[in-house]
Amino acid sequence: MASPLAIAQGALTVIDRTVSVLAGIALLVVTMTIFANATGRYTLGVSFLGGEELARLLTVWIAFVAAYVMLRADRHVTIDLVLRIVPPGVERLMRGLTALIGVVVMAYLSWRAYQLTAFSLGTGQLGTTLPVPRGLFFMPVCVGAVLMTIAFAEKLVRAITNTLPPLPALVDPEDTAETMPPEKRAV
Repeated sequence: MASPLAIAQGALTVIDRTVSVLAGIALLVVTMTIFANATGRYTLGVSFLGGEELARLLTVWIAFVAAYVMLRADRHVTIDLVLRIVPPGVERLMRGLTALIGVVVMAYLSWRAYQLTAFSLGTGQLGTTLPVPRGLFFMPVCVGAVLMTIAFAEKLVRAITNTLPPLPALVDPEDTAETMPPEKRAV
């Protein structure tokens, strides 16, 4: 029987893939919307009403859910210089403390974003040019913060159970494809 950590890891992997695919689709829609608007505006003199607002809405969604994906892959912006020079036990403690702070901050942000989203949806306000509830512009903050709370919680559990994956490898800027050791080369 699989351990609870393995089951949770499998569920998070499914969420990662789903969020990544949806963000990719949203990026394609943003690109097509902006292209169609620009083409229509400068060649035919017409544009899609609400196109810019749709692109803005989807871009906000992409930013907040992509932050979760980057965090899960340990590719989020971090200052890890100290982590790379301290002993493994200290590194684990620091990464665990970072995860704990992340859980607290993201849980608070989740709650406040939920309140703002619920309030905005409750007012019945619609977008300026796109007839969608204004709350959809606040909802990605809530969804992204909830996902990041989950990701930080997983990192905290991994720090406690000493199952953190190693930090992503650094590439020496002096290395070229010819001089780089095989274990550092991208596949």
